Amino acid sequence: MSDESLITTLKTLCEFNNVQITQTFSSKSKQVAKVRCLENTNTFEITNLTNNTVTLIDNLEETAEAIQLLMNETFAITSF
Repeated sequence: MSDESLITTLKTLCEFNNVQITQTFSSKSKQVAKVRCLENTNTFEITNLTNNTVTLIDNLEETAEAIQLLMNETFAITSF
């Protein structure tokens, strides 16, 4: 997923943060992370589906970087 598409997706999540929308990100057909924007905030909740950890990030660009990192790590692990 391109950085621009990812940023657009994250912005959309926050535009509709008054409803519960969760975006799932996959790498190599494996679900990597679920992301949502917490209600009435611009805080992103990232759930790492590999180890079930949850991270909260208040910055759009940092959130995109974290998602890309998770997707790249999963790609590296599954491509051996």
